[in-house]
Amino acid sequence: MLVAELDAVHQRLWHAVCHYWEPNQIHGHGPDHAMRVFSMGLQLAAAEGADPLVVGAACYLHDAGMRPDVGRSGHIERSLQIASALCEEMPELAGVRDPLLTAIRYHEAELAFPAPLPIEAECVRDSDTLDRLGFTGVRMTLQYGVWAGRPLCHPSDPLCREREPDLNGFTMDYVCYLESLPRLLMTPLARAHSQEKQEQREFYCREFQSYFRQGRMRDHEDALQLVTAHLREESHAR
Repeated sequence: MLVAELDAVHQRLWHAVCHYWEPNQIHGHGPDHAMRVFSMGLQLAAAEGADPLVVGAACYLHDAGMRPDVGRSGHIERSLQIASALCEEMPELAGVRDPLLTAIRYHEAELAFPAPLPIEAECVRDSDTLDRLGFTGVRMTLQYGVWAGRPLCHPSDPLCREREPDLNGFTMDYVCYLESLPRLLMTPLARAHSQEKQEQREFYCREFQSYFRQGRMRDHEDALQLVTAHLREESHAR
């Protein structure tokens, strides 16, 4: 498939699914997440020789099943249902239905998968994982914590120095948990990109700890302002 044809298919697909993503901005998984994952997914596909049609389509569909009322719960099955319906409507997707659904089904880094996992699924999995790291991942996690109504952090151990993260208890516990994800990356380029992402998360946690000790980290709004400032600086630097 020519580049122009590939772009046209991806654009048609995005127009068909963007309305699923837009309401999920409320918990940090809106169109900006889809676009970042799509961009990185195509970079990984080029590096690994994967089918860019499958990778790009799966990146636009992987979290389409999330909803503003139930969040992540059941989202993979809903994403698969959306993808299956689109395979009936778009002939280009019908021809890659099986690898597309496989990439969506196993897109989360923590999920067990059948070996060997197709390279397209590895690229989608890694691109989603990379966006969960660094400043973007911290912001998404904080936004999800606000939506879920979780306390920001443990009152005496905000960064899990003396206990295991309680992922459903405190938002910052999940931020700490993100440090476990880089080891799950599968492609060389993703592992290379993860170095900067890890440094961003570690930098944020050090600043968070400093603000917390000074009594300046009172709630999710303070935590979000801190990471948003870094994202703004990063954007200007580019």
